[in-house]
Amino acid sequence: MAQLPAESPVAGLRRRRLSFVEVLAQSVSSLAPSAAMVVVPSIVLVASGAATLPAFAIATALVLLVGWCLTQFGRRMAAVGGTYSYTAKGLGPVGALIGGWALLIGYAAVAMAALVGAAIYLAGLFGMTASPFGVAGLGAVLGLAATLFAVRGIQLSARVALGLEVVSIALVVAVLTALLVAPRGAPGSAAPVVDAGVHWGGLAVGVVLGVTAFMGFESAATLGVEARRPLIAVPRAVLWTPVVAGVLFIGAAAAQVVLLRAAPLDVLTSPVPVAELAQRDGLDLLRRLLDLGIAASFFACVTGSTNALGRVLFSMGREGVLPRPLGSTHPRFETPHVALATVLPAVVGVPVVALALGAQARTVLTDALIVSVFGYVVAYALACLAMPLFLRRIGELTALPAVAGVVAFVVGVGGLAAAMAGTAWSGARGLGVVFLLALLPGVVWALWLRWRSPGRLRAVGVYDQATVSSVLPGSVPAVR
Repeated sequence: MAQLPAESPVAGLRRRRLSFVEVLAQSVSSLAPSAAMVVVPSIVLVASGAATLPAFAIATALVLLVGWCLTQFGRRMAAVGGTYSYTAKGLGPVGALIGGWALLIGYAAVAMAALVGAAIYLAGLFGMTASPFGVAGLGAVLGLAATLFAVRGIQLSARVALGLEVVSIALVVAVLTALLVAPRGAPGSAAPVVDAGVHWGGLAVGVVLGVTAFMGFESAATLGVEARRPLIAVPRAVLWTPVVAGVLFIGAAAAQVVLLRAAPLDVLTSPVPVAELAQRDGLDLLRRLLDLGIAASFFACVTGSTNALGRVLFSMGREGVLPRPLGSTHPRFETPHVALATVLPAVVGVPVVALALGAQARTVLTDALIVSVFGYVVAYALACLAMPLFLRRIGELTALPAVAGVVAFVVGVGGLAAAMAGTAWSGARGLGVVFLLALLPGVVWALWLRWRSPGRLRAVGVYDQATVSSVLPGSVPAVR
């Protein structure tokens, strides 16, 4: 007779409470679409020039392919570690730990970037200059607020984040529309940058930067325990989020190509190009509302990314590959409070210290975004490679997933390599080295466990399982 465990290996989180909308809100808040619509296109324009729109189109297609690959896992298992747990089912524990470490870097770095972004736009709302010291002070306050939200519970932060995002997107669309219908003069000093010729290195960097706009779209996969219907809600959230976001990003990029071509160069390179355009066109009220909306969007990204980061660490703690206390949950709020309390000081402290030491706010934001994309793409590529191996192991592999998994892996890794080769050491290539140095401890730790303590790797890839309480009392004996 089949037996069920008395308790799920990931027990302690608030089980089966989140509706589909709240699961979707986790992906949306981590992605921060309104902030990405405003910030990322101008960064891609500086790197890619005339290749900006093709770069966004390719990035959207690549992310959709990755999302489809991840849904193959999401339809079959309810995980807390998200992409990390998925990878374990195909590549085994060592591949999962390397991908999981890369994912942790991605979540942490994007949270740092979002924290700086929220502080920049909050400074604009208050009429302050975005000086490094001022942004650092605001970032510290926002970091404390994000900590309280994350520990208090994901349901509250998800609802607030989704509401803020809907309002913010409406504000961004309104501001871009108002700017587009306003009369424009001759091409400005930014035109040579906006219309710069297409070359493969710039296109590759643009695709990588375009992918940053989607980072975190898969974070709903970390809610496998907390979602009411995880095998339905999680795959839908993972797939629908990049579909809608891709349309918004391409539209926002097209609008900014038109607007920034007629702008001075200092507007293109400013920390808040769209807000600067609104200010110069006399749309002061809209600029203030835009600052508020984007600051809220970035803040939602901080909470969404740290929620996902905490749950991956929680999963690793439960498996025993990281200290066990990371796998504990708050007795009242049922959140992974120890994992969150462990990582949030670093998420807040690193950018605040960098700013306090004099680093420019836009530089910190951009560099953190680039490091995050290295982490995300490595994690996504490994998960996509694991997908056909997982389906083959359970006897469900067909030609389409096999081809999709391999193509997503090759394009992801190839795009990263091309981006690094196409830039200077002072740009993405140097930040790629920073990412590799951050990844090294995870790789060394995974290999050390494999060599010295293979027994600790057996539990890697835990996911939520049916328990005795899931069936009628007495119908199935419990495993002791």
